[in-house]
Amino acid sequence: MYMKSMKISGILTGVAVAAMMSACGGTASKSEAAASGQDSSVQENVELGNVIVWQGGKISPDKELPTVIDFNATWCGPCQKFGPVFEQVAEEMDGFFKFVSVDVDRCPEAAEQFQVSSIPQVTVLRPDGSHNSAVGYMTADELKAFISM
Repeated sequence: MYMKSMKISGILTGVAVAAMMSACGGTASKSEAAASGQDSSVQENVELGNVIVWQGGKISPDKELPTVIDFNATWCGPCQKFGPVFEQVAEEMDGFFKFVSVDVDRCPEAAEQFQVSSIPQVTVLRPDGSHNSAVGYMTADELKAFISM
């Protein structure tokens, strides 16, 4: 009985993860998208203060400003501690950088694009497409120094 419940639990977990990933990746069927009049590959990003909360897909460089990307997850303790630091720096550096927050579980395509393997990861994407990344919690001063390099 125990082995059977473990197998069922594993299957349900796999189904839940697959459903979650497809829901955030914007992979609604074309017929669903056509019925709603929406492009299934595009989702609206949400602006919270000076931070854009990414909703899915790859991230393109801004033509004018470097983009500072915070890759995080809701279950990650250091990510949760870093969130307010990221928001503070986004407010202080508004107009000099574009700030984007990406939940790696909700937006695996963006995480894969920048080869995220540990979080929190901060990536600076420059207008020319070049980028550099750092992993781990940073103070506000450390983040400012890193993004200004």
